[in-house]
Amino acid sequence: MSADRAQTVLDFVVGMSVFLVAVGFTFAFVPSLLEPYAVGEGATVIVAERGAARLAESSLAAAGSTATLSHACTLAFFDGTDPATAAAESGCDWTANGDDLHAELGVDDFRGLNLTVTRNGTVRTLDPGGANVTMRAGPAPPRDRSVAAASRIVAIDVDPEDDVGRETHRLTLRVW
Repeated sequence: MSADRAQTVLDFVVGMSVFLVAVGFTFAFVPSLLEPYAVGEGATVIVAERGAARLAESSLAAAGSTATLSHACTLAFFDGTDPATAAAESGCDWTANGDDLHAELGVDDFRGLNLTVTRNGTVRTLDPGGANVTMRAGPAPPRDRSVAAASRIVAIDVDPEDDVGRETHRLTLRVW
């Protein structure tokens, strides 16, 4: 070995080790620095909870009652009736029907929304004179993504002309 050699193998190993540790540290902690600005799992849970509450407590609710859905407003919502027509005929308080859940709930279009009203695990229908209207809106949730869901127990007078009474249903809003 000559005495005028500037770099040894040991210097190179120490330098590369410090460099690799610095790169690893950067890749490990930079994503956590950007986390407050990223849309995460918690945001979908909040959107689902607020959306389900809005639908059950104000948009589809009967006048003077929360958690009891108006038969006429619920039917018009899932039937695709124009909001102005539904407001004039039945006093409904929603601004967009089930065809545009994003507008009704004020949610950006990049999120997926699915609303179902079920009883005993099956999606229910309302019968407006012979034509069943399924109480489902929005596309089916994807199987490969995380989906947040919020549910409310609601009562619906399934047949307002018959004196059967109200039935208990589950209103579920899924967000992904």
